[in-house]
Amino acid sequence: MASKKTSTKQKKLPKKSISKIKIGGMSFTNYSPSTELANNLESVTQALVEALVEGDKEAFQEILEGFVKARQISKVVKEMKISRAVIYEAMVKTKNPSLSSLCKIMKAFRNADLKEEIAA
Repeated sequence: MASKKTSTKQKKLPKKSISKIKIGGMSFTNYSPSTELANNLESVTQALVEALVEGDKEAFQEILEGFVKARQISKVVKEMKISRAVIYEAMVKTKNPSLSSLCKIMKAFRNADLKEEIAA
């Protein structure tokens, strides 16, 4: 009996876009508030300040994490001129970021916000 040759090349599946969904003639898209905040540095800075004033560490970390995920860590590090370690220390929920780390982050946001105002 002759053996069949099988292709070792994997078949590519068509890419499905999950960002747009059509239901009953209406189209829906995924909404991500972190994406909107990432494009508005002033809002992120204000939200971070409010979280610090309220003493809400979890809120601060969630806002920072959402901003970093929406903008990508490498872009944030380059734009803000702070190290990855400082950002990661502030984002990890099991760690308690130091005051110096929080000050570096807030100073970086202020400087980045000022650069945007000058550019506009």
